[in-house]
Parts: sequence; structure tokens; C-alpha cells
Amino acid sequence: MLQRIRDGLQGQKWLAWIILGLIGATFVFWGGSSSLDFTGVSGTTAAEVDGVEIPATEATRAWSDMQARWSRQFGTDIPPEQRVAMQQNILDGLVLRKLVEMRLNDSNYRVSDAAVLTEFQKIPEFQGPDGNFDVGTARAVLAQINKSEAEYFADTRSQLLINQLQQGIGGSYFLTRAEQQRLFNLENEEREVQYATFEADKFVGSDPIDDAAIKAYYDKNGDRFMTTESVALEYAELRLEQLATQIAPTDADLQKLYEDNRAMYVLDERRRARHIVIAVNGDDDAGALKQAESVAAEARSGKDFAELAKKYSSDSTASEGGDLGFVQKKDFPGPLGDTLFTMNIGDVSAPVKSQFGYHILKLEQVEAGEAKPFADVRAELDSQYRQDRSADLFGERQEELSKRLDKGMTDIDKLAQDLGLTRGSVPEFLRGGGAEPLGSSVDLQQTVFSDATLNQGKIGGPVGLGDDRLVVVKVTAHHKAAVKPLDVVRDEIVGLLKQERGEAAAKAAAEAMVARLTAGEQLDALAKASNFSAEPARFMSRGDPSIPAALRTAIFESPRPTDKPVIQSASLDDGSTAVYVVTRTRVADSTTNPTLVQQQNAQLQQRSAQGEVAAYINEAKRKAKIVKNMSVFE
Repeated sequence: MLQRIRDGLQGQKWLAWIILGLIGATFVFWGGSSSLDFTGVSGTTAAEVDGVEIPATEATRAWSDMQARWSRQFGTDIPPEQRVAMQQNILDGLVLRKLVEMRLNDSNYRVSDAAVLTEFQKIPEFQGPDGNFDVGTARAVLAQINKSEAEYFADTRSQLLINQLQQGIGGSYFLTRAEQQRLFNLENEEREVQYATFEADKFVGSDPIDDAAIKAYYDKNGDRFMTTESVALEYAELRLEQLATQIAPTDADLQKLYEDNRAMYVLDERRRARHIVIAVNGDDDAGALKQAESVAAEARSGKDFAELAKKYSSDSTASEGGDLGFVQKKDFPGPLGDTLFTMNIGDVSAPVKSQFGYHILKLEQVEAGEAKPFADVRAELDSQYRQDRSADLFGERQEELSKRLDKGMTDIDKLAQDLGLTRGSVPEFLRGGGAEPLGSSVDLQQTVFSDATLNQGKIGGPVGLGDDRLVVVKVTAHHKAAVKPLDVVRDEIVGLLKQERGEAAAKAAAEAMVARLTAGEQLDALAKASNFSAEPARFMSRGDPSIPAALRTAIFESPRPTDKPVIQSASLDDGSTAVYVVTRTRVADSTTNPTLVQQQNAQLQQRSAQGEVAAYINEAKRKAKIVKNMSVFE
């Protein structure tokens, strides 16, 4: 759902990433509170832009949202090696948004509340069953994506402001015919290339890696061989299903529940009827109504209703004499049900309009609603009672847990005994990875590795693990990240050194071949002599997917050949090295597909305009005084 909303909000609005997922102002567009609860969050500053502070709460909430999305998508926490880069991206995004907002404000860009609300109400996911904006639907969708009304409204306002900037700068940008042609030629350039690849694993050799090299690599790259920080912990948990088994309702309890909810156990009245449907042909509504009234008159005159249905009805029940069987009012919502359930047995109704045409109804039989006996629903009542009472108890135990922990209780065994919690232990709970049976939820990770739990000996929690389970935890041992012993990672280092040796040898062999090709030798002959295969020369485009991306980039970043071929090497992503020879260039023929040319020109215009907007933002960033505080994530 979240992705569909993002897609709908973005469309072609390429700068939407600046504001999506980041927290804005607290304007509320319908009812509710106009403030957000940041209880417990540090009051420090995440960043400053020309002296204007960005609260730490914006960064920490964005980081929490990112962790939650990662957890939902991959089922794990963000790997430690990626956390810093992602946190840096969050701060960069916040700074960039604040910078753009300040520049827009200084330039008198404005978006009214009415304009924002109008845009907001266009979001397809916020429409109700009737196709119109529905507050309840919108709130439900926002709850699913963990967005408040205020946050999403602020995001929409920011997006509209950015659209004004994009339209103001990009809309005034244009390309001359010569510039357009030059860009088109670059986009559609093709180069004739022949290449050979020197694969690193073929140059590893058989010489062993000596101990001194292994030790030197270990000493220099110890941070590559770190253990994951972990703790040993004790936990106590409460499950809803566990509480349900402890509840034993009496007959009196169930009888009271039955009486309090008697309406739930009453069978609805059922009615058996027949109908005749007169379809509306085209726009001739009046003609259909006239015929329906005529058929209804025939039915009231005593003619057999079933035979009339077979003769006139356009409905699939016509062959059965229009028999609808027994139905409840909920089966026929709207005018049809209203009419049928106010008729007396034997009555023939006036024509009733629906999307299928005009209906004539005849009521034949009524079965009154009746209550199900207590004995028939006792099992259902028992289940309902346990469910309701266990939910109440779950909430009560959670409140009591929080109260005791707030008072500083540190004895997890007594806590479990007093409140009927199940005890357990985890010998190794990993930062970022967690451990079974507790899992690795973001909230649990934050609780386990918080200062209070980790260093102060406090019981952490309660933490919800779903809607029907909560836990409290106590750390009994803390194992900080440390470099693994050399004997544990020795084989891994040997593999890395062999890979490095193979890459270096492959690169050296490639450079030697470049020198020989430059001296006039031919790639086919050299490759054959060296037991390598060379790809035949052919023209390739900038987007050709058949060759490695790194090689394709190098080919089109190298100079164009003039009076002699361009001969160079390129390092590939897998550590191999390729040698390539560019002999000719050309521009793909554009006369065969004028529509494609028009589309490409439009895309070039759009990208160039986007470049102007990006240049505007980069210039604003260059002139601004920006201070970022990465410690807000600690």
C-alpha cells in the first residue's frame, strides 16, 4: 500500500524523494490533535542550515521508519556495515529539504491549505466505495503506512512547493535545435568494439600464501573480521493465547454474555419471492417502465406470476419462474430490499429500479427470525468470553508490568512469578540479527541495546512482538564487537589474498596486451596465443545489456577513435580486467522511427530541465552553512 501511494504521489515528480518519509510541520487537515508525541526522544539538534535547526526528532523518526521498512521487506535489521551510510543519507535528505524550503520561502513560493487539501483528496487510496474522498478510508491507509495525518499533509505541501520550483526553473528551460541534435547524437551513439577479458581466478597461480603475508593482512584489515556485538539475556513473556487457557467461564458468565448479546444470536427473517426484470434498452427508460407497469398489472389481475416471468423477464431466473428462493434483507440492499421486506404475502410490487432494469416482486412466503438456543451457541460464547477476557487481562498485565518497571524493579524472576509470565533465556542475541524465539524486531533491538538495559542492569520493556505477545528482557552478559582470532579467519584471508594476487596478475597481463596492441599486433592473434577468447568486433550502444556495465561505461568514456583505434583496459566489478579496442563510431539511424525520435527528444528536454533544477539546488547548498550531527542516532 505504501509503495502504491508513493508511486501515485511521485508520478514524474523526480524530486519527491527529498520529502517522502521525512517529518514536516504539524498542521492537521481534519480533526484530531495538532501535536505529535515525541516523549523520550533527545532534544538535541540533528542539523543546522544557516542557523535554522532541524530537530533530532525528525532524524530519529525517519531512521525508525527506515528500519521498520527494512525489517518488513527483508525480515532482518539493517546490517551494521550499511547503517552509517543510511543514517548519513537521512541527514543529507533532511538538510536538502530544509534548504529547499528556506529558498522557496525566501522566494515567496506559497501553497494554500485549500490547495494542499485538494491535492490530498485526489490520492486514489483515500477514496471510499463511492469513489469520493473518505476520511475514514484515508485514516486507515495512513495507519497502515505508519503516517500521521499531519505528516502526510506536510509531505503533500512540500511536494507542491517543490513542483512550483521545478516548473518555474524547468519550465523556462529550452534546448536549441543544435543542442538537441548534439544530445540526441550522444544518446544514440554506437561504437564498434572488440574486447577480451582476463579473468582474475585464472591468474591466481599455485604458489602458497606465506604466513607473513597473512599476518600482515590481518593486522592491517582487522576491522573486516569483527564479531557481531551480542548479549546473553533472560526474558519473560506474556502471550494472549496463554491467558485464554487460564480463563474458566462459569455458566452464569456465559448466560450473561448471551443475554447481553442476544441480538447476535437471532436468525434474520427470511422471505421467499419471485421477480420479473424488465431491462432498459439503451436510453428508453420510459419504455421499460411502461412495460414493467403493464406486466405488474397483469400479475395483479390473477395471471400466473411464474409464467409471466418466463415470458417477460430478462433475468437468469426467468426459466425458474423468477424464483429467488429464501433471502434475507442484507442480500438485497437498497430499494429492492426495502420493498420486499415491507410487503405482505401475495402482494405484487410496483416496478422497482436497479442497475439491471425494473423489478416486479411477488412475496410468497415468510420465515420469521428466531433466537438460537443458549445450548446451541454455548461453545461460541465460551470462545468469545475467553477472547474478550484474555484481551482485558493482557492489557492489565501490560500496565502492571510498566508500573513495576517504572518503580525500578530488577528481579525478573519475581516479576514473572507475580504476573504469570513464561520465563526463558537466550545465550546469544545479536545486534542487528536478534535470536529465536524472540526474533529481531526494531523495537526489541532498541530495548536490548539501550543504555538502561545494557549498562544499568535494568529490565527492558515491555516490548510488543505482535498484537498478542509481549516480553521484558534483562541482559546478563555483554559481548562487544571484537576482532576474530587469526586462526579463525586464516582461510578467509588466504582466499582474499589469492583473489588480490589474481586481480593484480590479470591487470598486469591486460596492460601488457594493451602495449602490444598499441604496437600494432592484433587482438585475435594475441588472444589465441594466450588461450583467451576475444569477442568479435561489433557496434554496441550505451545501453547494451550484453556486456558488463563497467566495461560499457569505460568504452563510452574513452576518446573517440580518429585516425587510429583507441586501445585501453578496464577493471570489472568481479576483479577481472578487460582489454578493448574501439575502431569506429556512428549514430543510430533516426529516420526509421520518427515517433521514437520525438520521445527521446522530449526525454532529453526533461532531463536537461532537471539538471537546471539540480544545479539550482547545488548552488544553494554551496552557499549555505550546514552542520550535521550524526550522534543523534546513537
